[in-house]
Amino acid sequence: MNQLLPLYDVHPISIKLLKKGHPWIIKDKFTDKFQPRERFIVAKERRRPFSLLIHDPKHSNIKARVWSSSGDFGKLIKNFKKDLQQRIFKAIKKRQDLKIIEKRDNIFLIFGEADELPGIKATLLGDQVLIQFYSYFWENYEELVINNIIKTTNQVLNKDITKADVWIQYRADSSAQKKAPKSLDPNCSYKNIQVKEFGVLYNVQLGKLYDYGLYTDMASVRSHLEGIFKDSDSVLNLFSYTGAFSLYSLALGSKDVVSVDLSESYIQDLEENILLNEFDKDSHQSIIDSVENAMNHLNKENRVFDLIISDPPSSSSDKNKRSNALKDYEKLLPKMVKSLKPGGKIIAFLNTHKINRNKFRQKLEQIITENNFPLKITKTLKLAEDCPELRGFPEGSYLKGFILSHD
Repeated sequence: MNQLLPLYDVHPISIKLLKKGHPWIIKDKFTDKFQPRERFIVAKERRRPFSLLIHDPKHSNIKARVWSSSGDFGKLIKNFKKDLQQRIFKAIKKRQDLKIIEKRDNIFLIFGEADELPGIKATLLGDQVLIQFYSYFWENYEELVINNIIKTTNQVLNKDITKADVWIQYRADSSAQKKAPKSLDPNCSYKNIQVKEFGVLYNVQLGKLYDYGLYTDMASVRSHLEGIFKDSDSVLNLFSYTGAFSLYSLALGSKDVVSVDLSESYIQDLEENILLNEFDKDSHQSIIDSVENAMNHLNKENRVFDLIISDPPSSSSDKNKRSNALKDYEKLLPKMVKSLKPGGKIIAFLNTHKINRNKFRQKLEQIITENNFPLKITKTLKLAEDCPELRGFPEGSYLKGFILSHD
């Protein structure tokens, strides 16, 4: 059947990347020749079918994503709906096998390309399901995706999800307007729910803002840090957002926790969650300020901590200046060292696919060497569990972290 399908040339660099496992075709002079009405594109190499792609002419940058790199492409297109159903089942069954649902009820049911479901992410948040589409291709199959996720989640994870419990959000284009998730319940536009992660309760807001206030992908990292938090009586959480790491440390017995974020709204969410969990308010301090200013004050006060967490946005602005996370470590790491107890640890994160893990490590090692800091990198952190990584796809491995231990 392959001979009956129209074949398209793609850029030679795209061919090389596809062979290495990269799942995207980026806009170029070759993609301009893709017929906009075609939902599927078959890329060719030397006149032979090479890869079956789902087509997204509306996306400003990612014009196609890999659906399959082998098999009878004509047959795959004919059986696309059945194949989609099987892939959704496989992804959600994988979460059941991991048994993470026993420890937290905020998990990724589907993690896009790494689950062979390009442009789809689905998150279970308590008794709600958030489905996020990163490709306009899925506008053609939205109902099919929703129904299969509901059916499979109920079947595999023993849930009782209905359409009224499902939220939809299109995040297909960074240039598009950032809209909050929309409920499939016509009588609901906003819902405040509670989810549990490793014994900690979190308020999650659906339908109000673009983000729901909790980074589910970071939960897969927290699961590997329990021992470090248990050994840390004092914790400094920089760029704290809504304070998941702060709440986690309080739950594990920390008596002196400081959270720093520039957003008053995020800090308010954190403090509400402290009340929700009935944690000791005297064990926590909120600082609403830039991390640089807060560190300067903490250094002057000679405050020191067993554990310091730094999870900056890849780039941000406080209206006066724009910052770059990697470069900012040059000035922030020395301040962190001053606030670190002997034998303490720093967990340094970088959240961008534009800088690979090796470059981040080299930057940290450079700062340590140039300043003769008594630090060494002792562990690497990355996405895991319900956030699988795909070989050859750096965009999917955006989160990287290192544990720096004081000698």
